[in-house]
Amino acid sequence: MPKGKAFVVVGHRNWGKSRTLKALTDGSSHLQTLTIKSFDFYIRRMSNDDVPERLPNQFADFVENLDPNLYPYLIVALCPNFTDPLPKTTTILRELAKKYQLFFFVLQYKYGRDKEISGAEIEKLKRFGKVKVFSMKNAEADVRAKEFRAFIESRL
Repeated sequence: MPKGKAFVVVGHRNWGKSRTLKALTDGSSHLQTLTIKSFDFYIRRMSNDDVPERLPNQFADFVENLDPNLYPYLIVALCPNFTDPLPKTTTILRELAKKYQLFFFVLQYKYGRDKEISGAEIEKLKRFGKVKVFSMKNAEADVRAKEFRAFIESRL
């Protein structure tokens, strides 16, 4: 079975991941597919840090059940919470990497704040795939989305 390609927008909770994906899909929060350079992508907007109490392993279950033959191209959101016991980021990335080549687009800075993704978190992501760090502070969602799209296009 050939590996698919997964493009991952990375940031912590309330970091700008969802707004980046919304801007990527022309303002839609609900669109689950997107065509880029004639490749059809499935979009998973809910990240591993969006954990409803009744479904604590929802993101892990999603990854476990992914079939790259059905969804060869993915766009997903991810929180690099490697130290939290749930939702087990390292385990999720190991499982995803078995099925997909991983490309991480890291939103280095939280929108409107000075908080940033740590160098240690970026190094851990590099163990699983290629990493591009988007380091522009306070970039609007459309700017982040444009850069994310260019990142995706350059890897297709």
